[in-house]
Amino acid sequence: MRLLFVGDVVAEPGLRAVRLHLPDIRDRYDLVIANGENTTGGKGLCRKHYRQLRAAGVDAVTLGNHAWDHKEIYDLIETEPILRAANYPPGTPGRDHLVLEAAGERLLLFQLMGRVFLEPNLDSPFRVADRLLATVEADHTLVEVHAEATSEKYALFHHLDGRVAAVLGTHTHVPTADGRISRRGTGYLTDVGMTGTYDSIIGGAVGTFLQRFLTARPQPFRSAKGPAELWGVELELAGGRAVRLSPYRWQEP
Repeated sequence: MRLLFVGDVVAEPGLRAVRLHLPDIRDRYDLVIANGENTTGGKGLCRKHYRQLRAAGVDAVTLGNHAWDHKEIYDLIETEPILRAANYPPGTPGRDHLVLEAAGERLLLFQLMGRVFLEPNLDSPFRVADRLLATVEADHTLVEVHAEATSEKYALFHHLDGRVAAVLGTHTHVPTADGRISRRGTGYLTDVGMTGTYDSIIGGAVGTFLQRFLTARPQPFRSAKGPAELWGVELELAGGRAVRLSPYRWQEP
């Protein structure tokens, strides 16, 4: 199975990158998954922008800590291939996993939200991962770790090593260079990176973010504008293991 995971799509530049480039390469992959929690103005996901991601060739959209920023998501998340973090409490809207079928195989996809510096009141991502792996059958498993702390991402990778095909980190919007495949066949990358404009501060307007640091006071969020880049990871899976993991980057001409 060949798939592309697209890093956090941030605001208009990120959506533009997906719409411009993904249709040109879509036929290379059996599945395309994208993190879309920042697609609408840098925070959350609305119906219109979800439809645009899907029209460009995205098969499933994951969310994160901004999952609930737009009310429309409450309807979408119950009927569409949209995934929220699995370690929210029971009764949270949406599904804690998806099973996607392509190329005659089944991919189990779930997202774990980090608790260190992010969402301390969520359930343990370690125990939730164990539960899903024990109860859901699939040919391959891809786990997205949406977390702030690098140590927590690495800990989850080692906890899942040999039991899943890949563990991919999101949320911090900065691509890392530590992509690897373990001896047990689990691919890992601490952060896939951001799909958006890098003429920014993690997707936000530079002036607004600088004022937060210079004044130590809250500032209204404004998403940045500028040339678009698409960052992602290409994966090739076989026998429940990762056999290839390659960072992917495209820049708007």
